[in-house]
Amino acid sequence: MPPLAELGDTKQTQLDSLLRKAMSCVKSGKADLAIDLFSEMISIAPDNEAAYLNRANAYIQSGQVAQGLADLSFLINLKPTFAEAWFNRGIGYLAAGKLERAIADFGETLRLKPDFARAYCNRGLALVRKGAFDRALEDLNVGLEKSPNSEMCYFARGDVYFIKEEFQKAVDDYTSGLNIKPNIGVLSQRAKAYEGLGEREKALADFKAVLAQVPNYKPAQDGLKRLSQTEK
Repeated sequence: MPPLAELGDTKQTQLDSLLRKAMSCVKSGKADLAIDLFSEMISIAPDNEAAYLNRANAYIQSGQVAQGLADLSFLINLKPTFAEAWFNRGIGYLAAGKLERAIADFGETLRLKPDFARAYCNRGLALVRKGAFDRALEDLNVGLEKSPNSEMCYFARGDVYFIKEEFQKAVDDYTSGLNIKPNIGVLSQRAKAYEGLGEREKALADFKAVLAQVPNYKPAQDGLKRLSQTEK
């Protein structure tokens, strides 16, 4: 019989192998297979934090939000000081439209880990969706100070400025975000911000760029039609 130390090494080697395979499945979009592999990890090590955290993420990404939230709640009960678990549960609540719970979980994340930039950005996004625009701006500004390459933070702050009809600031933020990561919806939204500024040609260019990639994208179709009707 192998020594106990060898048995422990064998178990850890098995867990490491399963984790690598599962994460590879996540990256290639095979969420269901990843979930099965994380579940196998949990059957071997029922208190494995990485397995619960990553299985929850895979559940949420595949649209199985309730299952993901259950994993994260279990993990929080297992380790209440695990900031990433609170953050990821906030993401799950945000995906489920449970904005107050999301805001509370991001707040707990920041209590445990005050420099967690993504928590500021995501709480800001939740506050935007809640309509608390001034509070959202406070969080999004801090998020961008801590993580200047967060396209999501730029997009969310651009939305706040758009709603406030501060169209130049909206254009600037949308542009900054788009330079980091292209996004059809945001490109269409930037076109509307250009409309707000009266910059018709730039708005037309953005709407046309959207439709060149997604011909049936209705907001861009509507924008192009609207601008065509106002042409002199």
